[in-house]
Amino acid sequence: MTVPFLIRELCRDDAANLAAALALHDAAHALEVAWLAGYPLPRLWHGTADIAASPLNILAGYDETMQLCALLACGRADDGSLDIVRLLVAPARLGEGWAGRLLTAALAGETAATVSSAQANRAALRCYHKAGFVRQRDFATADGLALTTLRWQRDDSELPLTLDADGWVNEAERLPSPNCDSYPQPEVPLLVIHNISLPPYRYGGDGVAQLFGNRLDPAADPYYATIAHLRVSAHFFIRRDGSLLQFVSTRQRAWHAGVSQWRGRERCNDFALGIELEGCDFEPFCHAQYRTLAALARLLQRECGIEAITGHQHIAPGRKTDPGPYFDWPRLAAAVGRALPEN
Repeated sequence: MTVPFLIRELCRDDAANLAAALALHDAAHALEVAWLAGYPLPRLWHGTADIAASPLNILAGYDETMQLCALLACGRADDGSLDIVRLLVAPARLGEGWAGRLLTAALAGETAATVSSAQANRAALRCYHKAGFVRQRDFATADGLALTTLRWQRDDSELPLTLDADGWVNEAERLPSPNCDSYPQPEVPLLVIHNISLPPYRYGGDGVAQLFGNRLDPAADPYYATIAHLRVSAHFFIRRDGSLLQFVSTRQRAWHAGVSQWRGRERCNDFALGIELEGCDFEPFCHAQYRTLAALARLLQRECGIEAITGHQHIAPGRKTDPGPYFDWPRLAAAVGRALPEN
């Protein structure tokens, strides 16, 4: 399997890697200084020796050629929360989702995080807001640079979801898909977890809704030309920010599982509900997604008679790999009160 990108701790015992990190730092620093109209923004590192000796934790993002594309340096605040010191993306790789990938990896397992950013750096502020950070306070440095401190807090509160008589979740955005039909029998004991991103590894767009609605433009992305003819759907789609979309009523059969088998039964679409998570096989899912997924799974257990939860990879092994190695089955198991996945 081709790995499209990799997020890991920066290797500091390799001279070439340190040199690449310094070059990325310098290019990103110069761009931010330009955004700040020449303000003398302090450098984080002056040389490779500074990077090697830094007490900060440094996450690095690499593309499929192992070219370094982004860095995130973080430490700990006095209260033990994550303190994001600097997020750097190579100027040539802006807009490819690297900042979001690094933030997701950094926040995995955390309960709180803070970051300060120049108010003039609107791109950075948009990125942090998209990741769930909220403005905490505004202030200025002694020489007049306007800054904003933002904070991310893990939300573990119960998410209230309800199901109407027609099989639609009241709190979800409703986008009915034509790609559905009637179940051959009333019992629907299985819930299948998937992942999807359209274009591949890009998040936040309308590609998934367009695919499930048979509205995907094959000219909009090279990959779309290979799938625009498909007639597929899932009952639910959970975005990276936890927002919930529903395409098919729980009373109707969605077309999500394909050739599949569970406990000796073929064609899992005939007796399963399907949930797609916005994501891929190569990075963690977001806390907000697990919060929505847990609430939705509990609702479907309670209202739809779901008896087992498993992954697409388990009902179509060798053909499908989702939700993938980064999906936290123990976390979902704890939320729904059963051992998972159930094969």
